[in-house]
Amino acid sequence: MAAPDIVKYRPLGSRLKAVQVDRLDSVGLPSKGDRRLLDHQIQEQYYANILDRYTTYNRSTTTNSNIEEAFASLSLDGVQSVGDGRKDSVQKQSSTWFTQASNRDSEELARILMAMRRMREAIVASKRSDDFAIKVYIFIIRATISEKHMESYHPALLHLLNKLHATKPLTEAEHHEFLGYYVLDLACRQNDLMAAYRVRYHQRYADEKIDAILRALMHGNWCVYWDIRKQADVYQQRLMSWADDSVRKHAIGCVGKSYISMDKQGLEKAINRRWEDFVGRSDLSWQLEEDVITIRRIKAK
Repeated sequence: MAAPDIVKYRPLGSRLKAVQVDRLDSVGLPSKGDRRLLDHQIQEQYYANILDRYTTYNRSTTTNSNIEEAFASLSLDGVQSVGDGRKDSVQKQSSTWFTQASNRDSEELARILMAMRRMREAIVASKRSDDFAIKVYIFIIRATISEKHMESYHPALLHLLNKLHATKPLTEAEHHEFLGYYVLDLACRQNDLMAAYRVRYHQRYADEKIDAILRALMHGNWCVYWDIRKQADVYQQRLMSWADDSVRKHAIGCVGKSYISMDKQGLEKAINRRWEDFVGRSDLSWQLEEDVITIRRIKAK
């Protein structure tokens, strides 16, 4: 990841030596008394900094993910010139590198999320409801849904739909998109299908994909749920992921009560996860024998 932007900062009227701070940390929260971000021009400059840093962060994490996949698929067993001690050293160094990279990414993401909160507070405090405010909120909602950061996207969604849209109407496509995210959040994260259907009814919201998701959750139809999830866009998938564990648990419960054994492929389709990845994280006593999973054994009389 590129080195963060560093600026020198000294409080007004202070005789102390200026200290170096990250550009995103150079202003405080409006709710804590820092009024600099209430200036529209400073807001636009600060938003440009957030946008640039988030773009850099995304590029860095994508690169790290690709490298990690490459390391995971690399086998040293066939390399004759590398001894066991050397293999252990390489594996240890790569593990340390990924831990450090992950820590750096986490710190950078936390800084960006806090900057987004300052930006949201500044727009609310300055009572701004123009095209810029809508652009900022749309960016923040999409970015924080991608990061699955409910504390950021949920209040931003409410402000966009209830406040900004009332004074500066969104386009029909924008309103449809973000109202859909709100309905999915109600159904998948908050597990409140009644509220999701209520919003859908009062807002006269119609979307075949989201309607299918709601019906699948209502009826516990994991087959339809996983199929629709594959067709959803990246933001819808992230919101749906809040419900994945409950859908998977429901599928396991139904399979466990209905079958004595099941083929591995069928179970993997029901839980949308490879058996090898699932069994290590569960407390099930099911056993895999060749390609058949034994769920329970019939006791001999």
